[in-house]
Amino acid sequence: MIRVSRLLATCAAVAVSASIFSTSGLAQAAAQAGAEGVDDAPVSGDIVVTARRRAEDIARVPTTVAALGADAIAERSIATQSDLQAAVPGLIVRETQSNNQLNYSIRGQTVDAFSGSSTAVVPYVNEVPFVAGGVASFFDLQSIQVVKGPQGTLFGRNATGGAVLSMTAKPTNDHSGNLRLGYGNYNAINAEGAFNIPWIEDKVLFRAAFKIARRDGYIENVYRGPVFNDNNNRELGKVDSTALRGTLLLRPSETIENTLMVQYEATRGNNSGTRLFSFNTCGTKGPDGSPLVCNAHFLFGPQLDANIGFPGAWAAVLAANPGYDPAGIQGVLARQNNQLGFWQVNDAMPSFHRGEDWAVTNTTTVDVSDTLKVKNIFGYSSARAIDSTGQSGTPYLLISNFDINRPAGGALRNFGNEVSNSSVSDELQLQGTAFDDGLDYILGGYFQEIRNRTIFPQSYFSLSPVIPPASTTSHFTTVDRTYAAFAHATVDLGKFGLLDGLKFSFGGRYAWEKISLNHERGGTYFGLTTPDAKFDRASWNVGLEYQANSDVMLYVVARESWRAGGINGVAPPALSATLTNTDKFLPEVAQDFEAGVKYSGMLGGLRSHVYLSAYTMRVKNVQRALFPANPVNPALGSIAVTVNVPEARIKGLEADIGVKLADWLELGVNGAHTDAEFTKNVARPFGVPTLFGPVADVPRWSGSAYATVTVPITETADVKLRGDVYSQSNFYFSNTALSLTPHTKLPGYTIANFRLDIDGLLGEGFGLGFWIRNAFNEKYYVGGLAQGGSLGSNSANVGRPRMYGAEIRAKF
Repeated sequence: MIRVSRLLATCAAVAVSASIFSTSGLAQAAAQAGAEGVDDAPVSGDIVVTARRRAEDIARVPTTVAALGADAIAERSIATQSDLQAAVPGLIVRETQSNNQLNYSIRGQTVDAFSGSSTAVVPYVNEVPFVAGGVASFFDLQSIQVVKGPQGTLFGRNATGGAVLSMTAKPTNDHSGNLRLGYGNYNAINAEGAFNIPWIEDKVLFRAAFKIARRDGYIENVYRGPVFNDNNNRELGKVDSTALRGTLLLRPSETIENTLMVQYEATRGNNSGTRLFSFNTCGTKGPDGSPLVCNAHFLFGPQLDANIGFPGAWAAVLAANPGYDPAGIQGVLARQNNQLGFWQVNDAMPSFHRGEDWAVTNTTTVDVSDTLKVKNIFGYSSARAIDSTGQSGTPYLLISNFDINRPAGGALRNFGNEVSNSSVSDELQLQGTAFDDGLDYILGGYFQEIRNRTIFPQSYFSLSPVIPPASTTSHFTTVDRTYAAFAHATVDLGKFGLLDGLKFSFGGRYAWEKISLNHERGGTYFGLTTPDAKFDRASWNVGLEYQANSDVMLYVVARESWRAGGINGVAPPALSATLTNTDKFLPEVAQDFEAGVKYSGMLGGLRSHVYLSAYTMRVKNVQRALFPANPVNPALGSIAVTVNVPEARIKGLEADIGVKLADWLELGVNGAHTDAEFTKNVARPFGVPTLFGPVADVPRWSGSAYATVTVPITETADVKLRGDVYSQSNFYFSNTALSLTPHTKLPGYTIANFRLDIDGLLGEGFGLGFWIRNAFNEKYYVGGLAQGGSLGSNSANVGRPRMYGAEIRAKF
């Protein structure tokens, strides 16, 4: 799974550093006390998580969960969602069009771009489901937790894949703060800090935090022709973000606490773009024997003359479009792969990103008695993002984020995809114990309303003056309302005279969801109506856990949850009198069984942990996006529809192992083996049987290994060196590689990251840090956009090149 040369190089580097440090100060080495809760190192003590909505030792939580505290987040240089993948086994962070369009994938459960589906892995901030317009910054966090498997009886919103929980740091009673300033290659600038002010000790506490990030692009665009709207797309992948947060904690009495958090983030820069990965040659067939769509190859190249019976057509196109490559689509791919560098593209499309996010969370707890607590969690979030980016990775206008046939300055945007979301949610809980702590329970009710406005202008196949481009604009609004009631209980059977250490858990949830969609003025489908979509269904889980002794727990759990069906506003409500409801899709239902063992204790005299789990999951009516050509009017180009693949089966093994070999040396490894397949793999969009498979964005193997060396260099200063290696096997970025979109398999890769921290050398509270990610400059892909079924070509996104930097930090 992990490339031996890179793994050996990483381990050797850490070992050499360890030997250097040991000769200068190993005799002074002492155990470093970890921070409380999730801030502890993985093998240095209890790690407290809230996967079951109460604080528990991670080693005694009967499900697969990964947790990172504030120190671990900094140690691994985790700044955005994409950095989580190397830290959490089996978590895949998908890129479809660009670095500003990310989705989580856990155990084969994800959400496709342009599908209209709700997410299968729900992100939370302070227990509130969060909507974001781009890539949200991680800063001044108390913890990040990743919970795997179907969710419903404990979390606010039901989901089929899992949840990613971010908890922001709370105010404390100390007058304190911290500041971090960093600089790296690509002119990367990072500044972040937090300031804690106890206005009234233990009663009124306030904390303010900020983060500023700037970075030049890491992809060079060699395209030199004219760009729509005179956009400067020479350098792609630029970052420009500013985030501010304020948190106010009130304790009017010993039994009442209220925490209010308000966060704002503005993001600029542009998108990372994409590279042409493959195209369908005219006359070829897919693995299922069906002819492949070959629009890109048919139209873009010298073959255009013969294909349309117009001698000189391609020469006329080149004369009118000076940035077009004369060699055609086949020449573009050859030149890209043979003459351009890996982080170079030749893309005619404009690139920019503008985002603005607000988030408000308010949590109130009232201790009614020693055995009963009332908790209310209110949340509001809003996000607006406008993006333009290349989608084909070519110097041609195959598809764009602008409507070339509609003038600028009109009532409706003609340039850039615009998505605006707002969410209001509230969750009321009763948490309690009974029967002398023999029963833990939680009862709750949940409400959420999500409003969305989407504007997607697009143009296709510009071969002016021979063939004018087609264009369309999707403009629609949606309202998604959810109501739910849930309950969960854990019974300590030992308290009732049965086996000590044996507990039985069970829970249920019932949810009602209604989705409404309106096509708005200026959109292609304005004037067409589509009925509301309404769904209701139960979720449940049952489980047994056995604490065999203070170090070992075994568990089994069975769960079922679902995510609602819906309406895809990008799809036409109807294509003809017989092709109706083409924008609708059904709910997805996931049922799994998981068994695991967790060990945390002294193994052979060494502090260790071993967490192992195995699972099998069956998913019905799997929601997947498809990009076929318009079956009624192919000249209009591709459309996005959401289909339900009848059934998928996912099986897997996951492991997280760590050992502290000495006070100064810690080693660990984690990994995931995921076997996913569509067991009933024929869907019928427009009544046409379509073969699905393999399951996209699921590498069969993924995992990481790390080593950490901590050695004092003076009585007040120490050095910590950490090396990480992450590796994954190949994976597909299309769900129809067996039929419509072959040649969409991305190779596996291995990357190594290092970080060196020196604390106390410049004085108490001061520290220096040096980091490097992708140290060996591995060339790798992180996702793609499969449009072979409509455009006849597929594009893929490259990962980050080697990035490094240094920082100075202070605590006061």
